[in-house]
Amino acid sequence: MDIVFLGPVCRATAEAQAATAPRQLAQALRRRGHAVLYLERTAPGASGEEDSAVAPYVDLADLHARFHSQVRRADLVLVDADAPQVADVSRWTANTARGLTAFWDRDTPRTLARHALREDPACMTPDLFTGYRLYLCSSGGPVPRQLEREWGVARARVFLPGVDAEHFAPGSGRTLWDLGYAGSSSPERRGLLKQWLLGAARGWSDGRFVLAGTLSAVDDAWPANVARHAAPSLQEHAGFIGAQRFTLVLSQAEHTPGANLFEAAACGAALICDPWPGLEDVFSLGEEVMVARTEQDVLRYLLAMPEADRRQLGMRARARVLAEHTVAHRALQLEQYASEAERGAAWMAPVRSLN
Repeated sequence: MDIVFLGPVCRATAEAQAATAPRQLAQALRRRGHAVLYLERTAPGASGEEDSAVAPYVDLADLHARFHSQVRRADLVLVDADAPQVADVSRWTANTARGLTAFWDRDTPRTLARHALREDPACMTPDLFTGYRLYLCSSGGPVPRQLEREWGVARARVFLPGVDAEHFAPGSGRTLWDLGYAGSSSPERRGLLKQWLLGAARGWSDGRFVLAGTLSAVDDAWPANVARHAAPSLQEHAGFIGAQRFTLVLSQAEHTPGANLFEAAACGAALICDPWPGLEDVFSLGEEVMVARTEQDVLRYLLAMPEADRRQLGMRARARVLAEHTVAHRALQLEQYASEAERGAAWMAPVRSLN
């Protein structure tokens, strides 16, 4: 296919740029033989390395002046939900493209919440979604049908995060913590972090715990056995995960996994997850991930699981990611969704093989 990909704003460093999910997907599509024009709006102060595979633009007028013809003749135009001026870009895409148009919403719970609150007049609205022939959403369960039924989306399909396997592999360092968490302390996660990680730390004073990332709103009264850690860089991620006996991974919202679920699993982590609907479709419960409903469940895994079983848990989770959840699998899945949309076919089974 001839693909035009409108990505989010250019990140500040080369490492941050290379790590973005849209760029990784574009690279995976190129490896599968597609011609991909990746358009990215430059940000003030961006200092990343030159990338011949990325075409920068300044604003919507510049986008129209320089790339109108490429978008018009493309087989597929894919717009990321975090593209700057995404509502205006969506209108322009609908009026310009003659091929298949797709919208990639990497945080569907955020989209639904913004719509419910009507907090930002510049945000996407349901009438703009109807201009796309394919909606890639981060939530499973009833959400895709809700988007079709209530918003008039032509074709909503689940599109989960994919892992770039070369950046995530089991670490070989020594174990520093019994349980760790790396990620945001969003309202959806804050209560569980307090209950499970901080609660478990209070219940097991000899245990070692770590919280990394955005931590300011989690709790004012930190147990003494909980360490604070800066968010690990891409190069540090596997080592940070590898220094934990167990890794806590929390969903973004109901039916929605976070990207760190697949990243931690790719590192061979022994995962403890909250029981969101649909988790059983992604990993085998009790075999590849453990599910906790209370802090007592968390403590039971930490204190009672044999070390051999813990290691096997992480190895099986990693094997599942490599078999089904890499960015290469997502590129193939996008191909299948695009083919389905062009044919007007019914729902297709999830991708299981790259063969």
